[in-house]
Amino acid sequence: MKDSELHDVKLQEIDTQRQLELPVQEEETGQARKMTRRSLLAVLGTAGLTAAAGGMVMSLLGTPAAAAGSSVTENVYEQQGLALLETCDPGWVNVLDYNAVGDGTTDDTDAFRSAAATGKPMIVPKTTSFYKLSGSVSLTASMIGIGMPEIRMDGSDGSEQKRMLQIHNYLGGGLHVTGLYLNGGYTTGTANEQSHLVRIANSVNVFIHNNVLLAPYGDCVYIGSDYIAPSENVHIRDNVLSNPRRCAVAVVSGRKVWIEGNVIKDSFPYVATIDLEPNSSSTGSDIVEDIWITENEYYSEIYFINSYNPNTASPNKRITITGNKGQARYFFRCNSAPAITVQVTIKDNDFYGSVSDARMIQSSNVTKGLEISGNRDYATGASGWNIANSEAPIVAGNRIESARAIAVSFTNCSSVQFKDNLIKDINSSNGAVRFAGPQATGRHLITGNQLVNIGSVGYWFGGVVTETLFDGNVTECAGKCVQIDTPAVGSDLRITAGNVFAGTGIPVFGAANLKVWTSPEIQSKDMISGWATALPVTGTWKRGSILWNVQPSTLSPVGWICVSDGSPGVWEPIGSAGALSASSLKLKSPNGSVFIVTVTDAGQLSVTPA
Repeated sequence: MKDSELHDVKLQEIDTQRQLELPVQEEETGQARKMTRRSLLAVLGTAGLTAAAGGMVMSLLGTPAAAAGSSVTENVYEQQGLALLETCDPGWVNVLDYNAVGDGTTDDTDAFRSAAATGKPMIVPKTTSFYKLSGSVSLTASMIGIGMPEIRMDGSDGSEQKRMLQIHNYLGGGLHVTGLYLNGGYTTGTANEQSHLVRIANSVNVFIHNNVLLAPYGDCVYIGSDYIAPSENVHIRDNVLSNPRRCAVAVVSGRKVWIEGNVIKDSFPYVATIDLEPNSSSTGSDIVEDIWITENEYYSEIYFINSYNPNTASPNKRITITGNKGQARYFFRCNSAPAITVQVTIKDNDFYGSVSDARMIQSSNVTKGLEISGNRDYATGASGWNIANSEAPIVAGNRIESARAIAVSFTNCSSVQFKDNLIKDINSSNGAVRFAGPQATGRHLITGNQLVNIGSVGYWFGGVVTETLFDGNVTECAGKCVQIDTPAVGSDLRITAGNVFAGTGIPVFGAANLKVWTSPEIQSKDMISGWATALPVTGTWKRGSILWNVQPSTLSPVGWICVSDGSPGVWEPIGSAGALSASSLKLKSPNGSVFIVTVTDAGQLSVTPA
């Protein structure tokens, strides 16, 4: 099942569940509405219990056993004679008691505002239709849906006046928005982009979870500062975030933000699905730091994650992206000046491109602290990863398995650690893995990688590289396993004998451009340097191969060198152990006698028995 289809199925399941759950009805006698603890906990579920933090659940349960820490099961099912809860409980309010109707016709804005103005947690029961809002509701306490009630913004036009829920300047211990179906009503239009479903600014300890946030004429969730201070400790988790005009989550100013376990569908190719983009500020009010984006399922027609920062003094930093799975045009993009992003970890994600030119990684502005590891890129036809202007990036243990032209390209990067990656089915004359140049770079470690079914070129070096180790790689290529292009002349690329060059391609093309050869296979494929106990008598050998004697004795050959291709080829001995000193030479006669030949200052030779 595609990620977009999975998202639609989950929406359908939620809607079906909403229809099955019975709303709390007002008693005909006019008495205050009542709800048993059991029914309340049943409709709140785990989400509601979590939302009712800071003693609210204890207040709702109102029993000594609950206060003592008994389990929910014990409190709800094993105690007898539990009293009924009433909406006049001082710990919370019910929006229906403030004249909300929820019939899909009546404007419930004033009722929601009045309930929110009490400063108490607000309960919103599900009705047979939906609640209609025409303007914003400002929250200073939690808002909890019972039965996943739907709240719709009427006449959403992208303006600030049509923001649904606003959490501004909250500095308390925990504000939860949970169990709600918020519908922004956006279908088309580009008039504006400010009608967010939930807007958080200059606030701390905010939890948005277990909701459906649908079709805002702006962002599903906006996190900012209003140029006062960044919002901090904000959790966006276990929601369905669907079809925003702009972003599923926009982090404009935030520190310690978790975006985790959500199902996200972004059908409009505008801005980004998750946008990490501070407003321009010279005061330091707008920063993006300590962001975790984990375990989300996504479908995006644009960039799943975009990091952009106009404030050169305050780079985006400490961004962790792990365990996400889905489709997008780009998975991670950090590609725009002037400011930079630092300390980014992209780990254990799955990527399936949504369009033909999709790419998983586009990073030209993460200047340091970039680690890309354990990811799986299956985006057939997609463009390759582009990593530029980065100091000591780590690209390790990734799997890139798709038919495309380029797997990974490095430009102007120093001290690249490229290791233990599997790259498969790439065909390009520009190289599956590129160190592009034209800048000279160096101190790279290229080791333990496996290239499988590569077409024209495996590794391509388009600029000078210095002090670089190429070791322990297995490269199967039909053309050129390694190409050292003319602009890379003089490169100190130490291609060791520990590499395996498989397939029909030549091991190294442009070897004359290397400063020094560190393996015989640089000259000719299958030319090796190894060890043996005797002169080879079997096998096929290439001219130039050398075998060193592992069982030498006095005046025995140090080794053997192949001087002509063949099976086993033609071999000649290399020297004799202990035969040569500065002024003498030891020789062995046919019968095994050893003689010493010395030379005098006059050039005369003398022969004496050893």
